[in-house]
Amino acid sequence: MRNPTAYAEIERWFLKRGLPHFIDGYSARRDVLTRALPVLTFIFLVEVVNAPKKSFSIWLDVVAVVGGFAILLGAWAVVNRLRHRRPLQRPDDIGIAEVCVFVFVPALLPIVFGQQYASAGVTAAVNMVLVALVYFTTSYGVVPTVRWGIGKIGVQLEAISALLVRALPLLALFVTFFFLTAEVWQSAGITTGAPYWMAIGLFVAVGVFFVLMRMPADLHELGTFSTWGEVGALVKGTPAEQSFDDGGDPTAAITLSRRQRVNVVLVVLFSQAVQIVFVSVAVGLFFSVLGLMLVPRATIASWTGIEPDALHVLLSWHVGDRELLITDPTLRVAGFVTAFAGLQFTMSVLTDAHYRAEFREEVVGEIRQAFAVRAVYLDQRADAKPSP
Repeated sequence: MRNPTAYAEIERWFLKRGLPHFIDGYSARRDVLTRALPVLTFIFLVEVVNAPKKSFSIWLDVVAVVGGFAILLGAWAVVNRLRHRRPLQRPDDIGIAEVCVFVFVPALLPIVFGQQYASAGVTAAVNMVLVALVYFTTSYGVVPTVRWGIGKIGVQLEAISALLVRALPLLALFVTFFFLTAEVWQSAGITTGAPYWMAIGLFVAVGVFFVLMRMPADLHELGTFSTWGEVGALVKGTPAEQSFDDGGDPTAAITLSRRQRVNVVLVVLFSQAVQIVFVSVAVGLFFSVLGLMLVPRATIASWTGIEPDALHVLLSWHVGDRELLITDPTLRVAGFVTAFAGLQFTMSVLTDAHYRAEFREEVVGEIRQAFAVRAVYLDQRADAKPSP
């Protein structure tokens, strides 16, 4: 594998799996912001069109928009000139100058057309946040990671179902009485808005924290290979298979930079989150149905302190002489219990050897394969570099 085509195939393979930082020499200027240029340009154009003052007449709006585009093109031409490019050439790398044009030129337009200083400040601040968000999303392959993870749901469905079968009895035993406790309905059932979502977010944050605590040991395990032959077995069916040869270095994949480590952590977190969310949602649906069947209007009113007639009923029907209903408190309590069950399941996965073995086999198998492909990729690139 000592030709650009072979390298490009492996690099595309990394990109599709949300691991762009495994590419040797991956550059923010050349590879990240340049790939994000169409999105940034679209946002830029929308801001130019919306720059005129609201009180302008139609013909002034047209003049302002045309003037805005003229300022845009002029700023772009100046930057290209400073970077020794043709005036309207699309940049092959994006640096500080181009980012400043994106952030500050749209912010100047409300000042030029209407003296809207507050709007200019908001535009500049929003653009800074957008650049950071687009950079993070592009740099760490968030979109291909999500696409890859969603594509794997069908493949992992059988394994996830097996996990659910193992997890549900324990979760049901542990959580059912928790769900049917008046104190939970008196707290979670009547909590709304930001406090409720902060409580849900707390469960998520604690789960993510414990997963991250185990991550350093997991990454070392994923990137460690006892023999070069083990690497060869893992790269079968990948673009690195044809490039594998004996005598490589199995330690090549172990050392990771900070950005590479963050990239792998995000992919592993997302992969684990897919399964945890699936199990948690199944548990949430179970308790929603349980609440529908077992918790009548009078009990909900008694537990929450809300008058029976004041309950917000989303769905109700009668089976015989029994009223079955789903209310706002029912869903809030079910959501709270779902988040709690997700945390409980996460802790079981991290601490129970049987859960961990089944869970990790599906979640991290392809991540370990990516480390193996990276080992072959780096080994071949090292061989291809000229000796000093």
